[in-house]
Parts: sequence; structure tokens; C-alpha cells
Amino acid sequence: MNLNNWILFSQIVDTGGLTKASKRLGIPKSTLSRRLSKLEEDFGRRLLTRHGRNFELTDAGHLFYQEALALAKQVSNAQERLAESMQREEGVIKMAAPKMPGKTFLGIWLAEFINCFPHIHIELNLSDRMTPLFDQGYDLALRVGPMANSSLISRKLAKTQRILVASPEHYIQKYQQPITPKDLLQHRCISFSEQSSGQEVWLINNTEQSQAIYFRPAFRSNDMATILNVTQLGAGIALIPFFVCRDLLEQGKLQKILPEWSGPEAEFYWVYPEKELMPIRVRILLDFLSEKAKMEQERFE
Repeated sequence: MNLNNWILFSQIVDTGGLTKASKRLGIPKSTLSRRLSKLEEDFGRRLLTRHGRNFELTDAGHLFYQEALALAKQVSNAQERLAESMQREEGVIKMAAPKMPGKTFLGIWLAEFINCFPHIHIELNLSDRMTPLFDQGYDLALRVGPMANSSLISRKLAKTQRILVASPEHYIQKYQQPITPKDLLQHRCISFSEQSSGQEVWLINNTEQSQAIYFRPAFRSNDMATILNVTQLGAGIALIPFFVCRDLLEQGKLQKILPEWSGPEAEFYWVYPEKELMPIRVRILLDFLSEKAKMEQERFE
């Protein structure tokens, strides 16, 4: 049974007939008449007795009208509560991000945010798997692009170069540095990938040319923190976003390899459902994090 027909029935009775209800609702009279007939068919009783342009409620119609009024009021109250909730700042924001950003800059920014907005609560899920999120109740996600076509809205946060790095103490001293990109084929290469086996490729470029380096990884993982750890320990050469290894480069625990060459830029995006459906607390968080990214762009460059 279509509950929308219940609400239409209450409108027909309140306005005094199909013609007036049609004008108020902007629904053709013929459509209302058809919906009323379907309602009576579903209910198994005649609800209105028509006399020309006038009508009378049957006994069943009186009873049904009271129930329809109660349903219409519940729907109206629910709409008001939803609208009020969307406009409130307080509440919970459920968000997701890859592990490495979540453990570094994003965690720091979120700590600042909850100090500024203590009435907004954050639930952060960290995972490097790009699984669908918004059918699980998430409000916002950080993703590494470029973004595929989607019904979701995306806003670019920042971009960073992917660079080749290795441990100066545990790898470079033992195996020496490659001089040209082709020299990488003689080295152990570490891959950040969802693949389970097989050959992989790094697309690297300098200011003049691009090269594709095909290799079979000495080590492969879909967890960036693990990639970073095994690279520090001398397992091989890795192609890693600059922001991930910036601190280790400054500390001398990692060193750039072929510094004039780099991989494709890693672009970070905020992803969220249609903006019109965004609660104000999510909009506040999104604006806060985007402003932080502008202030700290050097973190990624």
C-alpha cells in the first residue's frame, strides 16, 4: 500500500475536494482521482461518497481520515527534525582516510579541529582499501586521485610528488646508487600496490622525457606504513609520495634516488555526497581542513 496516497487523501478532505486539492498540490485532478481509487481498492472500502462536485466521508472514510492525518503529521514532524538536524553544528561526523595521512597531518588537523569545535565529534576509520563508504553512513572521505567519474562531489586538498627513496645506511652503502632510470632494473624495488603477484611498472619523468620501468617487486604491500618501514630498513628502493617520507629525508634516514626523476603526482581529494544534503557540521569541518591545507602546502611540496 502506497502511504503517499494516505497523505493525498487527507489533503483532498482538508481542501474540500479533488479540484481544490489539485490546485494546492500542483497535481492533475485526474491523477488524484486515480490515486484515490487505488487507495479505496487497497483498503477494500469506499472512503468517499461523491455528489456532483461535493462528497461525504463514509464511516470507513472518517476512520481512515483520522489515521491519514496522524501519518501526515508524523511525516511533517520527521521533515522538520531532519531539517533541524542538518542545520545543527553539534553531532558526530563519520569519516575515512588512508592510513598514512590519518597518522600524520590529518590526525594533527583533526586534533586542532575538535579543540576549536568541542561539540562536534569525529569517528575516523583508517584504511588503504578504496571500498565504497557512503552506503555505510560515512559523511566525508580523503582519497588519493585522480578521481574516477562518480556521483559524489570531490574537492582537491593538495598534491605531492612521488619520489624515489632508499636507506643511505642500509641500502645505498651496500648496493650503490643507480645513475640512470634503467639502472633500477639491477636493484631491488619495493611496490605499494593491491596486486598479489606479477610484473609492475613505474612511470617516471624529468623535465625532458618520461620512462616506464618494468620490474618484479622484491617486496610488495598495500600498506604505506609497511612500505616506509621496510624501505628504512634497507629492503630496496621505493616510489613514495613526498609528504610520507619528508621527515625521514630531513633526518637522513632516507635519501632521494635519481633526484631529477619523479613519478606521477599524488592528488588528495575530499569526497562527499551531494552538497545540498551536507549537514552544517560537515561543511564546517571540510572548510577547516581545506584552509589548513592551504596554510601548510609546503608539507606536500
